[in-house]
Amino acid sequence: MIEITRMDGRMILVNENLIETVESTPDTVVIMANGRKFIVQESLPEVMKRCNERWDLQTGGPLVSTSESVIKSRVQDAVHNIGYK
Repeated sequence: MIEITRMDGRMILVNENLIETVESTPDTVVIMANGRKFIVQESLPEVMKRCNERWDLQTGGPLVSTSESVIKSRVQDAVHNIGYK
């Protein structure tokens, strides 16, 4: 579980495996797999960092890669999958 801070300052623990999406709208909104939403003080990169740190402890590797080569590869794959050249 990762620790995040609600907008009112309350600390909560969230199971990082049940996070479906994290949005920056500009507030950071964590949306869980069950549809529950949390608006938190942490930035989107900070939530991602905490998830990666936790996942790395469990598996020895990051959950979400932020390396430039991986990002470019994912973009190329996405473009290829929708039919653009």
